[in-house]
Amino acid sequence: MSRTSKRYSSFVFVFIFAAALALTACSGNDSPAEPNATSSPAAERRETAIASPSGSEAGSEAAALIGQARAAMADVGRYAFTLHLVQKLSGGAAADSVFEVTNTGKAERSPLKLDQTIDSVQDGETSSLRAILVPDAYYVYDPSFEEWGKLSSEQAADIARTLSDYQIDPAAALASAASLGAGLSSAREEGRDVVRYEGKGPEALAFLKHILEGTLDLGSLDEAVQRTIALESLSASFTLDAATHLPLAYRVESKMTIEYEPGSPSELSQTFEGTYAKHGATEAIAVPKAALEAPELDPPIDDPEATEGDLGTLDGLDGLDGLEGLDSY
Repeated sequence: MSRTSKRYSSFVFVFIFAAALALTACSGNDSPAEPNATSSPAAERRETAIASPSGSEAGSEAAALIGQARAAMADVGRYAFTLHLVQKLSGGAAADSVFEVTNTGKAERSPLKLDQTIDSVQDGETSSLRAILVPDAYYVYDPSFEEWGKLSSEQAADIARTLSDYQIDPAAALASAASLGAGLSSAREEGRDVVRYEGKGPEALAFLKHILEGTLDLGSLDEAVQRTIALESLSASFTLDAATHLPLAYRVESKMTIEYEPGSPSELSQTFEGTYAKHGATEAIAVPKAALEAPELDPPIDDPEATEGDLGTLDGLDGLDGLEGLDSY
């Protein structure tokens, strides 16, 4: 794939951050953030247990809280969010790599609209973009060049299909959390309910794979490679408002191995966390006039005839270098 093609597809699929790591192994609103979903030692000392049942009863109570949060969030049409991912890949067939990305913005669910700023760092190289998704269009602003670009309606539809539930459908993300079942536990901390899970059973791997669809571009990997994923540990927490049941934050830490080459496992550690705020109270998403007037970016993704130096191929957008290699999803 040419350098131009890589830049173009990076520009398109800015949310599918960790594909860069997979490729490396194979050759990759101003809303205040809610407190971290995990407890500090001081918070744990203040913790008051909701109840102290064990086994399936504890899991049932925690699952009930998740169900209440799903129902509460289903009625929320717009909200602010943050999403933060850190991945470290090492060993085996993989080149050692560290990737970090932070998405900050707001979403509207019907019709789907998204306005976010994406700041990423891969192996020390940084990039920043603003992206706006609306029905039938996708706009990206490169702050280093102060220019907007527009993608076709077909590409906008492709992007909409790849976005994470944690970003655009929190109720669906919570449904996945409920699948952790009897391993869930719950506690009350300063007016918030915190649902936790820690383990590495089959339910943990199934839950994690739902997240890896977005953070590792799991579906693009060979099935044989997918089957090599071995989970070493998973720790998850979901923070809910005790009064409204609305989700406020989540944090999922995992360690696993994956064989990009048979018999040569690589170690992958991942921290995936985020917050929700201003439930139902964010300003409506609007596309700036400059973005509406922006030319449609061409040629299509992976076009081998892409011409170096053509602005339409995004060669001038050097701010995308930090995302280079995201050529899938």
